[in-house]
Amino acid sequence: MSDLFDLRGGTMNLATAALTGLSGGATTVSTTGTPAYMLAGEIKASTNQSSGATPVLDISTGEAFVPLATGKGCVFVFGWDSSAPTVFSVAQGPVVNTADVTNKSAVYDWPSIPSTFCPVAYVTISYVGSGTWIFGTSNWNATTTTIGTVKNVALLPTQPLTAASA
Repeated sequence: MSDLFDLRGGTMNLATAALTGLSGGATTVSTTGTPAYMLAGEIKASTNQSSGATPVLDISTGEAFVPLATGKGCVFVFGWDSSAPTVFSVAQGPVVNTADVTNKSAVYDWPSIPSTFCPVAYVTISYVGSGTWIFGTSNWNATTTTIGTVKNVALLPTQPLTAASA
């Protein structure tokens, strides 16, 4: 018989470490508050980020982020990873046509999340310029880049995002 309160080994964000700083001619991120999270049932703490380096490798793949070409977008999930608990790690969702998300024929789906990673926030980013925009390398304020509203979370939503700036 299962017990509703028999929660073991869960992973979730425990304290709002509000993600900020995704603006201006920079590639850094910041947080407010005191970050705390649970990873596989164990309570952990991180440190506040003030103009912390934005990663250039996807925590899910270990490879560089997939560049966003003209008309493309995706969701980026920020969090803490057990291998580097005092700096943000980021996972990139599948890249899709932003117009398809707008007209409801596609969604921004969640990236694969490793078991060592605790999501704390997410944001959608879409690009309409020429060339490409690369997470961690390109500036937040590129005139042809749309950064959605940052959503701080305890857990990621169960459904993919159906709005281009969700």
